[in-house]
Amino acid sequence: MDKLLSSSWFVKIIAFLLALMMYTIVTMETQEEAANNSIFSKMYTESETIENVQIKPYFDDNQYVLTDMPSSVDLTLTGSSRLITKATKVDKEFEVYIDLTNMKPGNKRVKVQVQGLPEGVKAKINPDYVDVILHKKVTKEMNVNVDLKNKRKMPEGYTVGEVEFSPRTVDVTGAEGMIDQISFITGFVDVTDADEGIQTKVPLRAYNQQGDLIDVQINPGVAEVTVPIKKPKKTVPISIETKGKLDEGLSLQSITSNPSEITLTGTTTSLEKIDSFNEITIDLSEIKKDTTLTVDVPVPDGIDDVSLKEVTVDVNVEETGTETETEADAETEAEPEVDQESTKTFSDVPLTLLGSDADKQATFLDPADGVVDVTVRGKKSVLNSLKKSDLQGIVDVSSLDQGTHKVKIDWKNPGDVELTGTVQEASVEIQTETSSQ
Repeated sequence: MDKLLSSSWFVKIIAFLLALMMYTIVTMETQEEAANNSIFSKMYTESETIENVQIKPYFDDNQYVLTDMPSSVDLTLTGSSRLITKATKVDKEFEVYIDLTNMKPGNKRVKVQVQGLPEGVKAKINPDYVDVILHKKVTKEMNVNVDLKNKRKMPEGYTVGEVEFSPRTVDVTGAEGMIDQISFITGFVDVTDADEGIQTKVPLRAYNQQGDLIDVQINPGVAEVTVPIKKPKKTVPISIETKGKLDEGLSLQSITSNPSEITLTGTTTSLEKIDSFNEITIDLSEIKKDTTLTVDVPVPDGIDDVSLKEVTVDVNVEETGTETETEADAETEAEPEVDQESTKTFSDVPLTLLGSDADKQATFLDPADGVVDVTVRGKKSVLNSLKKSDLQGIVDVSSLDQGTHKVKIDWKNPGDVELTGTVQEASVEIQTETSSQ
């Protein structure tokens, strides 16, 4: 035995056998591990489809505009559930894209690609190619409009004033062909139920001639708009009221205002109740002779505003003289006469023009001076107390256009008397502001 151990050949044979045994053991373990890994991989490989994954395009957006590109594709991932979960729920770094860098304008069919997936995860894209159009980008300055919606749905009698807005022009950027299709750029303001001024901001949009929306960039994209809302108005004649009595020996001949009509602003309901303006009262006890007064104009209850701050009132009186009472007069007082019907004529009763303003001037042609003689019939006691100012002839020209017209006189006489032989029609000439320029 000692001889065998001391033999070099014996030692070499033993070493070779030991090395062969170790190689065999290592090889068997490696094959077993590979087999196990293959089985594990087959057991835990799966597929997951993600729908509507957004496509990111890469191109020179300083020079070009991209259109007709599908917004998304479907992406199917294949790999271990651990890696798929890592890609979709943890990292979220993958990206679906198309590459148009260094491409010229025109129709393009480009491959959809994906990047950022973990190693070991494969991807299938549906569709894997998309058709797009690359346009030359242009910028053009264009005018802006603002339109009002639902004007018919405003409260009755309300109207819209001149709309103010800013900016008046904008820069429009987009595909050259789309810019050429733009017919107008506008923003919309809804005035439904509007009973007061509107201040708002509205987005601006571009439209073609058919009213279809054009996809372009507008800078600035918002306009600031002011919409004045005008309340209902009504023009009525001014009727001067009186209080007190003139001194003995004076009689009232006429009382008139200048101007003779006033415009009221308020709700439709409040205006419908007013046919004349009766808010000015003159105290006759303070009148000693023909007098011209400047009177402040009050705002009636229920009315928001009036067109005049003050008016001039002309009061004309006449001395009548006094008589010494006789016995016969006393007897007459004791036994009054029967109140018989009689007539009375008032000279130079002024006609009132209704509906004439700065935009539409009306002048009388016949009677040329705008006054007529009025004869009334009634009880003598009524006629004795009747004044010229109680008679009012209104000529309404509010609905008339430019030219010469014959207009019926609307006499507002007291109900206890009737007109006899009085002018019933006046001839007027209408001139509008446009025709006079």
